[in-house]
Order: sequence, then C-alpha cells, then structure tokens
Amino acid sequence: MLIYLAVFAGVAFAVQQGQIAASTLLQGRSATRRRLDALAGDTMPDEPAALRRRASRLGTSAPARALARLFLQSGTAMTPAGLGSLVAGLAVVLFVVLPLPSAPLRLLAALIAASSLVLAWLRVKRARRIASFGEQLPEVLDVITRSLRAGHPLPVSMALVAREMPEPAKSEFALVVDEVNYGRSFTEALENLYQRVGYPELRFVVAAVSIGHQTGGNLGEILARLSRMLRDRFRLSRKVRALSAEGRFSGYALSILPVGLFALINILSPAYYAEFWKSPSSSTVLAISLVLLLIGNAVILRLVNLKV
Repeated sequence: MLIYLAVFAGVAFAVQQGQIAASTLLQGRSATRRRLDALAGDTMPDEPAALRRRASRLGTSAPARALARLFLQSGTAMTPAGLGSLVAGLAVVLFVVLPLPSAPLRLLAALIAASSLVLAWLRVKRARRIASFGEQLPEVLDVITRSLRAGHPLPVSMALVAREMPEPAKSEFALVVDEVNYGRSFTEALENLYQRVGYPELRFVVAAVSIGHQTGGNLGEILARLSRMLRDRFRLSRKVRALSAEGRFSGYALSILPVGLFALINILSPAYYAEFWKSPSSSTVLAISLVLLLIGNAVILRLVNLKV
C-alpha cells in the first residue's frame, strides 16, 4: 500500500508541477502584447468571460472549454494547477480511506470520486452565483431604468450599477463598462456578460438592448416591463420550489441513505462485509451496484427538480 501511495503521490506532484509550468508559460505575454492584440481585434484585455484564456490552460477540446466555462461561471479564482492539486489531495485521502481490497481498483475509485466531488463543488458554486445574480437582476434593471428616465445615457447607467450594486452584479457590470470603453458594442458586451454569468433570463436583457439600439424607442420602458416580468417569474419559481420541497427532500434522502448506511455499517462492524470482500465476484457486484445506484439517483433527482 505504501508503495502504491508513494507512486501515486509522485505522479500527482509531477502533474501539478507540469500544470504550473504550462500555466506560467501561457501567462508570459506582456501587457504590451495583450494591448496590441486588442487593437488588432484578436482579443480584449478582458476577454469575454476570460473563456479563451482559461480554456487555453486546460486544452482546446469541448470538455476543456466546458470546464473553463464552469470555472468562470462559478466565480472561483482557482487555477487549473490548484484544481489538480485539490483533486490529487482528495484522491490520496480517499485512496487511504476506501475499503476496497484491490489497490488498482481503489486508486481508480479514488480518482473518480475526487474528480466528482470537485466538479460537484464547482457546480454548487455556479448555481449559487447564478441564483444570486438572478435575484439582483430586477433591481439592476430598475437602477438602469431610473437612470435613463433621469436623462443619463446608457453607459452612465451601467456605470451606476457597477458602483451601487453588490456582488456579483457589481463586478460583472464593471466588466461590461470596461469592454464598452475599449470599443465593444453594448450588444457584444452584454453577450459576454451572459457567457460569464450563465443566467438564462439575461438573454432578454441582451435582446432588449440590441433592439433598442437598432430600432430606437423607449429603452427605459422596455427594461421596466422586463423587470416586472422577471420579478413575477422569480415569484412563481419560489412558489414551485416551496410546493416541491417535500419531494425534493425525499429524493435527497433516498440518494444519501445507501451510501451513509454502508459507511455506518463499516464503522460500527468492520467485519460485517469480510466474507463479501473475499468473494471473487465482489468487484463485479460492487460495480453493478454503484451503476444502478447512480442511475436511480439520477432518475429521482430528475423527477424532483422542477423547472419553471
């Protein structure tokens, strides 16, 4: 076990150092070079959601870009090297803790479990950040509407949001103002805001501002009606969540119960599964059980996760 653990720790350390070296190399461009690229139309100093910059550190494949988008929308400042270190550390802990008899199987299970935990953590952070932005969006639209009715132009209204609103709307709209100051149109800047945040209803704001710039009209009235619509939608969503809370809690309980019961039995009576681990078919039975458990949990969570 100690040999496997030492080899695994060495490989994880080598991967971490390689990621740090690659990240440092990719970040080596000077500020002058970034500015020249921006003037040439290649990228902006604040690229839309920094998606290309983060994706370049992780790779160019579709999963790499999806992971970069998850990074960005979760609002975490963790680098790919930090993510690799976190996964490696969790995998080492799980490799020592998991009660599987085969070392290769235990290593594979530890890596899968560690990666799943980190991805779940990022997804939870992204969901909380999107929910927080969604709660702030109607108030943001009200601030912009009042500013437009007072006679201010749209850039000044956006800058007012960046000054007055709390996070995450404050920093996101500050980036919108910076992109507009660097020469992007409001449509492009708001589209980049949508890519950074990932809140679905933000598409309505992008469409409203685009139509207002192309055809004219009372943009303040359009945004005021959009704010009322978002508030009504948010109220309906909260009502649906309240009515489905019991079913959602039952789904979570049924998902956690088998894993918790297995861990509790192993703690209270370690010899309870001794005969099972000695059986040659234990790995097959365990793999089939895990697959069926994951399928059942996915079905339960799909049933109780109602979309409005």
